[in-house]
Amino acid sequence: MNTLRTLRAIGAALGLVAAVACLQAPAAAQQSYPAHPVRFIVPLGPGSGSDTVTRLAAKLAATELGQPTFVENKPGGDAILAVQSLLAAPADGYNVLMLSPSSMVINPLINDSLPYDAQRDLRPLATALRSAAVLVTGANSPYKTYAEAIAAARGKPGTVSMASYSHHYRIGALMLQQAAGVKFNYIPYKTPGQVQTDLMGGQVDLALLDVGGAMPLITSGKVRALAVTGKERHPQLAAVPTLRESGLPNYDLYVWIGFGVAAKTPEPVAKTLEAALLKAMAQPEFRNYVTQNAGAEAFTVGSKEFSALIASERTRYQQLAKQVDISGR
Repeated sequence: MNTLRTLRAIGAALGLVAAVACLQAPAAAQQSYPAHPVRFIVPLGPGSGSDTVTRLAAKLAATELGQPTFVENKPGGDAILAVQSLLAAPADGYNVLMLSPSSMVINPLINDSLPYDAQRDLRPLATALRSAAVLVTGANSPYKTYAEAIAAARGKPGTVSMASYSHHYRIGALMLQQAAGVKFNYIPYKTPGQVQTDLMGGQVDLALLDVGGAMPLITSGKVRALAVTGKERHPQLAAVPTLRESGLPNYDLYVWIGFGVAAKTPEPVAKTLEAALLKAMAQPEFRNYVTQNAGAEAFTVGSKEFSALIASERTRYQQLAKQVDISGR
């Protein structure tokens, strides 16, 4: 009997030890994070501005994390494939997704069958940059100013063509159309290169382009900048007025990118990643690259401010959707 009691006591003790070990295992894993390389997922192809900025942020973050990082491109489906790749992986902090208005704001508004819930499934960490767009016309266009282009669109509704290459810029064009009280002949394109070619050739009248991509064409005189979409003038286009200055006092349009993880990622791990990214993106190498090479503004805020930005954008576009069809269908 004494032997049986002893064996039972030993068994109970071993069970308690095992239970404690199971409870301590996640905490130990979090304390040792990161223990191996961290993957950064980009929802665009290699070579894009967002891709190169992500690669630099990942490289600088590797130093802060003490582990290598690598970038994997998952283009397609308006960022849906990249989001699915993130959510299919363990929520352990070793998979970081580049976030944008497409994945966090626009897709949920225009896609009724979206295979993820941006608010429930994704956790923002930090922003990287934001960039205004620029309204441009061809060098041989009859429109020398924004006012001339709008006057033509107002005088003959549907005859002045407007091109862009993404849902975000298409919605920006709808916002511009609504605010100016005009009707454009909207022409969608798949890539910015196609827009630029037809703009220079005179096949389209106007286009919304990101400043970084448009700058070489503007400085070479191949296209003419009419207005920028930021709240303030762009440092590299100081002579070009904002749309606010041009008669639309409430208009602004920015493209931003940032980083996030799966919402189920343990909070200590997410905070470690957030701190590493913020330190990395505060470095002069990153900020100078964003300003000089991407034509953007180094805009780095943490998860709290990033979440507030996304919520504000959602509200704004939801209100717009009640007034115009932003679905693209």
